[in-house]
Amino acid sequence: MGRPSRYAEADIIAGATYVSSEIGPQKLTIAAVAERAGVPVGSIYHRYASRDEILAAVWLDFIEEFQEHWLAELEAEDAVRAGLAAVRFGFGWVRRRPREARLMLLHRREDFASEHWPASYRRRAERLAQRAGAGLLRYASRLTGRAGAAELGHVRFALVDVPSAALKRDVEAGVAPSEDVEQMVLDTCAYALRRAARKQPTRKTSKTRR
Repeated sequence: MGRPSRYAEADIIAGATYVSSEIGPQKLTIAAVAERAGVPVGSIYHRYASRDEILAAVWLDFIEEFQEHWLAELEAEDAVRAGLAAVRFGFGWVRRRPREARLMLLHRREDFASEHWPASYRRRAERLAQRAGAGLLRYASRLTGRAGAAELGHVRFALVDVPSAALKRDVEAGVAPSEDVEQMVLDTCAYALRRAARKQPTRKTSKTRR
């Protein structure tokens, strides 16, 4: 049985997350991660074959964490309340995880060298995209009674576009979103969700001829 590793993988990812949020993922280097995490460069290469693999792990780890909880909020019975709960979770996550929020809101997956990711990481990313798409389609169907392009567009506007735009400004400024901003976003999203819900198709009752 081999000796347990002296340096935890979580420390390396935490160091890479810090460096990426400070200077941008495009400028991340193994040396900078090693210095921040307090581990030898060799220990990093023992776990990750390249800088691109570290960037993949950073991006996938925080996206998976966010997505798991965000999608879970959408499964609550009342569709409008579920959507608003997902929005509240997003605000809370940004306050708790400001560095990850900066990476998620100010950067794209391509900034994490996704074109060079190993196949296993690309498969993880594909599963995440499929899960997110399926979750939004389910929610749109519950909210509106349909899951077409228009309904999905309404849901994306309320749950993704509006919160992201509001949060991005504060994240860029390096400040936590205020409760006032959160409430304004919730009010806007509530209006958009209820408007979409009112457009549910009504069933036509057939009249029996006498």
